[in-house]
Amino acid sequence: MKIMRKKFLLTALLPVLGLVSLFSEEAGVKVFALNPVTDGILLGSGVLLSGSDLILDNVLEVNRQKWDGRTLDKADVNSLDRIFMHSYSKNRDLAADIVLGGAMLSPLILTGTDKNEWFTCLVMYSEALLISNGIKELAKLAVNRTRPYMYYDSSTYPEDDVEEGDWANSFPSGHSTMAFTGATFTSYTFCKYFPESRWKIPVIATSYSMAIGVAALRLSSGNHFFTDVLAGAAIGCSVGFLVPYLHTFNTKNDLNISLLMNGVSVSLKMP
Repeated sequence: MKIMRKKFLLTALLPVLGLVSLFSEEAGVKVFALNPVTDGILLGSGVLLSGSDLILDNVLEVNRQKWDGRTLDKADVNSLDRIFMHSYSKNRDLAADIVLGGAMLSPLILTGTDKNEWFTCLVMYSEALLISNGIKELAKLAVNRTRPYMYYDSSTYPEDDVEEGDWANSFPSGHSTMAFTGATFTSYTFCKYFPESRWKIPVIATSYSMAIGVAALRLSSGNHFFTDVLAGAAIGCSVGFLVPYLHTFNTKNDLNISLLMNGVSVSLKMP
């Protein structure tokens, strides 16, 4: 299954690269700047958040739940979430992974900017992903919420997830968090780089369509409640916007890192 997922991720990359070639000649302007202090805080926060989860969850196994074999009662679920509840679907679960891959690859369209901007985009997106991942994973540890599929026939449960305790990690939706991080980051940065581009609406529509598709598939596959994906979308949109936005301020120290054919060029502008 892992091999199949990699093939689908590569397939999802092709249309992104195709779009890049269509507008790559448009002149992108420098609107984001790296800064030692800002990026030190953002990157450090992302590493701290994601690293803390790795230790707490995988090493210390904090708050890991064990299933007692009971099938839960749907009547215990609030009326809003109950409307969108589904039993587990392996095919839709896999489809969500595939669409998520496309959503997270959407920032590749930014390779249509000047090459000097590539490293800035890479750093910003890495910070956004690390922070989003850390927030949603720590939230899962703090909030034990049973996944919707646990309210249905136990014969349909994904055995590995139940054994590992993932059945109690419904809130928030991690897939939705990462998908909306990618969609928001791509949409915001593209519009800043290419404010007059005719591709703005298609890029925004495509990015968010994939993110919404991920959320819908996580609902229909029985992995999440409606409020789970809403929370994930809120986290993803917030981080996907705030990280690049913080790089738009004029800073005293402007760190510029450019990728060259024979290495890397680093310059620091001081006031």
